[in-house]
Amino acid sequence: MEINATILVSTISFIIFIFIMNSILYKPVLQIMEKRQKYIDDNKNEADEHRKKAQDLLKDRDEKVSDAQRKSRDIVASKADALKEEKTKILNDTKQNAQEYFAQQKESLASQKETTSQNMTGDVADLANRLTTKLMGEGVAFTPLEQQEISEVMKKNA
Repeated sequence: MEINATILVSTISFIIFIFIMNSILYKPVLQIMEKRQKYIDDNKNEADEHRKKAQDLLKDRDEKVSDAQRKSRDIVASKADALKEEKTKILNDTKQNAQEYFAQQKESLASQKETTSQNMTGDVADLANRLTTKLMGEGVAFTPLEQQEISEVMKKNA
């Protein structure tokens, strides 16, 4: 095979064409592609930073919300306990007042019963003596009932 000038000229012109294309077309296109890749990488990094900040903010918000919920549960629980204690105190005071009132009323009724019993003892003795006199007659002698006997009979029948 013979090397002639046409092949040599074609080879040289191809090499020159490659250098020209490289300086005119390929280098600017490569620079544009590198700039574009750098722009994409920068935006990706910035987006990653923003996502991380957003996650940190969400985590912080969740912690604050859970802390606020815990505090509100504690406040509600303490208020409920305070109300329960106040309710218990009021109920105990009311119960004690009612017991005191009933004790006073019992004492009052016992006193009234005793007073009434003493008042009735004399009346019953007088009535019993009158009935005995009427039933037996006025001329019949009998021993009038004593206060103690009447008291015993009234206690048995009370």
